[in-house]
Amino acid sequence: MKLIDFWQCLPESWSFEREVSNGLHQTGSLDVIKINNESYEVCEQGAYKNNLAQTFFRNYNFFWNSDSWHIHGANPKNGYVFLYKISDNSLSNVHHCGADNYLFELLEFGQHGWKSATTITGPCKNLKITTNYKLTNF
Repeated sequence: MKLIDFWQCLPESWSFEREVSNGLHQTGSLDVIKINNESYEVCEQGAYKNNLAQTFFRNYNFFWNSDSWHIHGANPKNGYVFLYKISDNSLSNVHHCGADNYLFELLEFGQHGWKSATTITGPCKNLKITTNYKLTNF
């Protein structure tokens, strides 16, 4: 499957399971709402599996630009900020935040599910976050 074909499958509701290399596990949902053919509004929400009272959320904007998927994350101080650019030629991208590096990798993708990993390294950080998404209505 080409990335543009996957892009067209994204506007749906997805459930996810997330594992963090420090032993944390999360579960949640990712709702992708089509704004137009080139942009989607995205809302992630979930809870920690060992403490369902501890919840989290984050908003994103996804954009398609020519041949690549651009991921922007909501930032309370700066609005939406560019995080990653993914294309058929490069299914990974690094975002730099201060002294930290965030390597995003799109490991697998298809119309019913996808898998990503984010490796965070820096002076005080060394984590890998792996997330498996599944189409909610599949």
